[in-house]
Amino acid sequence: MTCKNKTIDSNVAGLYIANEDCLKILPDNPVWHGIEVNSYSDLGGSTTLLQRETINPSRQNQKGKIVDLDANAGFSLDFTKNILTWLMQGFMFADAREKFTTKPLDGIQNKIMSIDSDGYNLETPCVNPPIKGMLISASGFDKHKNNGIKVIKSATASKIIVNGGLAENTLVNDNAKLTAVGFKFQAGECSIVANGGGFPSLVTTKTKVTSLNLTLGEWIFLGGDTSNSSFKKNKGWARITAISDYSLTFDDTDFTPIDENNNNLELELYFGTVIKNESRQDLIKKRSYCIERTLGDDGNGLQAQYVTGAVANEIKFNLSTAQYITCDLSYVACGSLTKKGGERLDGVRLVADKSEAYNTTSNIYRQKLSVIDKTSSIPQTLFAYVTDSNLSISNGVTGIKALGILGSFDVSVGNFNVTGSLTAFFSSVAAIEAIKNNADVGFSTILASNNAGAIFDIPLLALSGGMPNVEKDQKITIPLEKTGAENKHGYTMMYQSFEYLPDIAMPVAND
Repeated sequence: MTCKNKTIDSNVAGLYIANEDCLKILPDNPVWHGIEVNSYSDLGGSTTLLQRETINPSRQNQKGKIVDLDANAGFSLDFTKNILTWLMQGFMFADAREKFTTKPLDGIQNKIMSIDSDGYNLETPCVNPPIKGMLISASGFDKHKNNGIKVIKSATASKIIVNGGLAENTLVNDNAKLTAVGFKFQAGECSIVANGGGFPSLVTTKTKVTSLNLTLGEWIFLGGDTSNSSFKKNKGWARITAISDYSLTFDDTDFTPIDENNNNLELELYFGTVIKNESRQDLIKKRSYCIERTLGDDGNGLQAQYVTGAVANEIKFNLSTAQYITCDLSYVACGSLTKKGGERLDGVRLVADKSEAYNTTSNIYRQKLSVIDKTSSIPQTLFAYVTDSNLSISNGVTGIKALGILGSFDVSVGNFNVTGSLTAFFSSVAAIEAIKNNADVGFSTILASNNAGAIFDIPLLALSGGMPNVEKDQKITIPLEKTGAENKHGYTMMYQSFEYLPDIAMPVAND
């Protein structure tokens, strides 16, 4: 017997998001990505009722009609390692710049068909197979020996041969994947040229660094965990400002560069996936999504509500002391609909991302705000400690209405805006002077945890605010507002995610 007065708890609600082929149109077999949500601000369609108000002796209004619908989706989630990178493509209006991988964020998986003792056999031949020396992360394999960081010895279109013995396997599960995470240079070929009075460079003698598919403005980590994989002095994070065949030049480093070479050094370099707002029109991509929220079982199956033609509008990253980093996401959609139990839209539904969330206590490697120095990769920071910080992206998305249409038939998009604020402990008047002088300032946040990481980088911004807060029995603090601008490489913000980082790239606990 079914209870007619059944109620449904909010905890049974689930969220799934799928890419649309074009606005409001799903592919034949959509892939729905499960999302673990902390809370909802809104999701669905809000209708507008237009009521007739006539002058009549009865003093009563006439029943109105629904004449408009505004569809939106808004929710909050924890910043985890995996799902955010896929979502960020929508907010950045750009495709991710991925290195070699058998399982791209979007697109067709290149399944690993079998494993020999020396390598992995691919289902589909690679157009651009990875090069010798590439470090790949192998994950999701049933046999432990086949997982971990491997060095590529050679690669053909259909087979990747690696160092170390593998466990042979003729049946590989669909979750297994290979992803390029770095490069191991040959012994003695790398050196650092500090270039006093200018920016430092990593110089190679054999490997063309142009073959690593790196991007101007991209951050890399120099050094590995073994004794001969790092420079003694020049190890850590570095941002690329110039690339030539045999050198990388850095305009921001977290180490003080000095001239260094070592004949026994087999330097390891680690990189990640890059997403930046693109300046070229052909690289700017407006994605649209269908967003599903399940609302429990009505006796016939899971019922659900949907917003369609949803375009990423705003995302805000929140960093407060002793908390997880959270993200508030909002989408502007064209329409909405509901489905009863047993009538949900078809497709493949992936389980929600279960990776660990980043926290603000032990997972922040560095957060830096500094006046740009055109002659040094180590500009002086404007603060030492921060009490809270946030960063927002806004795309100015609005629905477009037309006669005969309930809801929106399309959306318009404004400029890509990056803003933020932070409250820092006051230590000098340098920040106040930077505001008054309208100085060129850069801001970056580096996160790392469990051999993975992420970076938010705004290379050029202007500061405002800066009125010190002075209260009895308290440390002096200074609130600052940040507004990003297009930098010398043609973007405002870059986001990077790192599938793997060595132990030395993890934050060191401060007592």
